[in-house]
Amino acid sequence: MLYNLQVSYRNREIEHYAQLLAPELIFQFQPIDANDIGTQFWTRDQDSTGTRALLTTTLVSEIRINLTYSGRDTTITFPGTPLDSLKIRIITTDLQVDQTDGITWVVTDQQDLFFRKGLPAKAENPNYWWIYEWDDLPTLSAPAIAVRSITWGSLKARY
Repeated sequence: MLYNLQVSYRNREIEHYAQLLAPELIFQFQPIDANDIGTQFWTRDQDSTGTRALLTTTLVSEIRINLTYSGRDTTITFPGTPLDSLKIRIITTDLQVDQTDGITWVVTDQQDLFFRKGLPAKAENPNYWWIYEWDDLPTLSAPAIAVRSITWGSLKARY
């Protein structure tokens, strides 16, 4: 699941990225980004549009990404949670976006990704996992070395 996310960013393949997202996806911004962007979250279409701009802009020369994550948490059961859900926390984010003007943006924040199995009632493959919520978590510490630090949500909205 997360391997495909990383490959879609590295190869700048928006179509493969979009295939990971459930129709009801909500990308939750950090509070600081929500204030700047003017909304607490993006829907699937908004997220795909922002990510498409990032992955296809000629202002970006290279994207490097390496995600380290914890095991699957299948104990998430609260109202509104789809059956067969799981959460994966990305505990180490190393996302670097090089612009053609020499600026490198670095994302280091933790992320919570919530997945659900495909729903046959919606003609989805029940053996396939979809991201239905993505929470961009506030920074716990500043990056050690970065040209410019940025959150994942703010990076998506930048281009």
